[in-house]
Amino acid sequence: MRHPPHALAPSPDACRTRAAFTLFELLAVLTLISIGLVVLLGSYSSWGSANALTGATRVLEAGLQQARALALSRGAYVAFDYGSFETNDIQTVTGFQIYLCTNENAEVAAELQSLSATPVALDLSQTIPAAPYQRLSGHVRLGHVTEAAIASSTPQISQGVTFFFRPDGSAWSWDDARAHYLCVYTQDRFARGGNNAQPLLRYLRVDLATGLVTVIQEEVTP
Repeated sequence: MRHPPHALAPSPDACRTRAAFTLFELLAVLTLISIGLVVLLGSYSSWGSANALTGATRVLEAGLQQARALALSRGAYVAFDYGSFETNDIQTVTGFQIYLCTNENAEVAAELQSLSATPVALDLSQTIPAAPYQRLSGHVRLGHVTEAAIASSTPQISQGVTFFFRPDGSAWSWDDARAHYLCVYTQDRFARGGNNAQPLLRYLRVDLATGLVTVIQEEVTP
């Protein structure tokens, strides 16, 4: 019986040669890993900003409902002060605070009636904080927009704004006839076709006649 020739069996040196990687193969693998990490980190950043925007919108909605309920239960005017404020050259604080007016309702009504139609922060010296300052995520900014500006993809947003809930639950705003609009938006910008990068937006509408709050912008992700 004849045995297969030993020359047909692979040598140990040949096995070791096939198991090794070339420098080109190693660089190709490292390049693919780097691209995957960049895509993954970009997706995580987009998801984080969108998730922070959704959370901030819900917190803001709850704060508005709390302010209205306080006005009804105490039979008094309640101020809702909100916006994004620069505390130094590198930090911006975004949030809101609820104040209970301590002077007579007639005095507050007369003062509001005399105000000019400008979205400036009012004098809150005769108020007391009704809840701690609610700070929102650093991913978002907060301001006021007019009803006419909502249709724009880049609305003009006013910062440092105060409006009021009346004792009957209705709301007062300096220049809006039907509703007061709050805008929550991301600090980051995201592409929306071509090179047109815009922040993600959410609008909250406070009906002036009833004081009821509605989120009127769909929740979308980048």
